[in-house]
Amino acid sequence: MNPYRFEFRFRMVLLLCALLIISATLWYSNLLAKKLAFEERKKMELLANTYEKLNSVEDGSDYTFLLDIIQENKTIPLILTDKEFRLAGSRNFDSIKALDSSFLKKELNLMLLNGDTIGIKYQGKTIQYICYKDSTLLSELKYYPYIQLLIISIFLAVAYFAFFSSQRSIQNQLWVGMAKETAHQIATPLSSLGGWVDYLTEKDIPENIKEKVLPEMNHDLERLSIITDRFSKIGSQPELILKPISESVSDAVNYMKRRAPAKIQIELKDETNTNILISHNPALMNWVFENLIRNALDAMNESGSIIVNIKSNEKNTVLIDIKDSGKGMETKDFKNVFKPGFSTKKRGWGIGLALCKRIIEDYHKGSIIVLHSELGKGTTFRIHLPV
Repeated sequence: MNPYRFEFRFRMVLLLCALLIISATLWYSNLLAKKLAFEERKKMELLANTYEKLNSVEDGSDYTFLLDIIQENKTIPLILTDKEFRLAGSRNFDSIKALDSSFLKKELNLMLLNGDTIGIKYQGKTIQYICYKDSTLLSELKYYPYIQLLIISIFLAVAYFAFFSSQRSIQNQLWVGMAKETAHQIATPLSSLGGWVDYLTEKDIPENIKEKVLPEMNHDLERLSIITDRFSKIGSQPELILKPISESVSDAVNYMKRRAPAKIQIELKDETNTNILISHNPALMNWVFENLIRNALDAMNESGSIIVNIKSNEKNTVLIDIKDSGKGMETKDFKNVFKPGFSTKKRGWGIGLALCKRIIEDYHKGSIIVLHSELGKGTTFRIHLPV
């Protein structure tokens, strides 16, 4: 199973869960807010009814109960006005702010704008108005969903980051472990083969074998030693040498030229005209260039061209472009190609470019990008290395 398809599905599931939680939170909070707003409206209607009864109470009657109802409202800010909406009194505002008539007029205008008014009638005619606004509790309840959304978002972001950081860490450990184990496994038979070559060299064997076979065997042993050295360096800080970068590029190009199909041309262009010294590890850097050229060869059908171009810019940086005339790739894959496990090839493991990125960025403080690619026309990778 493609791990990045799984990652995409996991993201979608996580996003869906977040949307469900958010939707449920908003719906329930709004429901509670509507219920509370309805209750407050009922309280204001009861208060208006109480004022109406006070206006019609007969002299000598006990109206203590009515006053108790009025005094009971201690949470809902309200302003009492005459029928022309002139200020007549207020309750449940900040005691200092309430002394400022301009503050009360501003609050009154907001209440009138929201339609939060109830008429007080006497003998069938409206003589006063109660204007009110949401209580502190209701206001806080309206903001509560957004605060909760922020908390949920932070939680999901932290959970997502922690999960994928853990996945990446485990993945990196696996790559490093696999590389070192590979180096260890190759080292034993490599040592044995070296011993056999030395033995044959000292023995009396046909000259054609000594002149043709043994040199090739020695060459292959050297190549295996280089490969083993490369794998052993993964996961540890390699030694960097101040050396012309053109030499490392040239070594890789020449090596791949001998192994490329006859109809594929590999060309090296050096536009720097000088041997620019770059602090790098030649073994690992050769691995990067060989990987990129090998990928370019895989992208072509036995014919085409690969151009490796070295140039410098004004930012004290060397640019190395590897351009091929292969099948190209889609824009959406530009970043994915450097992820471990991602491959556009049917039989690819998705390790090569991931290792290239790690070698360039982690060990040499440079960068590698897909500079350009077009389906059916080819791809250009660009490497930036600090001088």
